[in-house]
Amino acid sequence: MFQIDPAWQGAVEFYELVFGSWLTYLFLIFLFSKVLRAPLEEWRYIMLTFLSAFAFWVNHYFQNAPFYGGWFGLLSMYTYGFLISWYLVGVKPLGRSWLWQVGAMLSSILNTIAFIFFEHIARWGVEANMSEFWFMLISAFAIVGIILWRGPGRAGST
Repeated sequence: MFQIDPAWQGAVEFYELVFGSWLTYLFLIFLFSKVLRAPLEEWRYIMLTFLSAFAFWVNHYFQNAPFYGGWFGLLSMYTYGFLISWYLVGVKPLGRSWLWQVGAMLSSILNTIAFIFFEHIARWGVEANMSEFWFMLISAFAIVGIILWRGPGRAGST
């Protein structure tokens, strides 16, 4: 069976992913509803959050792998796939003008920056001697809150 070389692992931890995911989900709602003025169906927010979070998987397990970088490396292949998926899930179905679509595609960069920033909030907290437990607990309550807010039959759901 194929074993992933532990030396390939990057310096990212799961508590960062969990903490960054729910904040990114909220960021996407704000981005599409308020900035782009094109609210999405709820499953699209979830899918875009998942696609954004998937970068963590690449970085966690393969950041130091010999095939990670370069135009045809793992990170580049993920990035190309992410941009195509962002377009197919969050941009194209809305049928807006080509100028709006360009702006919406550029917003994928803002999303990536926001996700990394949110992950770093947790990292900075842990580096300042806060337990990662607290970031996981905050995330658990936040996710339950989002479900109650955005769940089926709620005012926030679309």
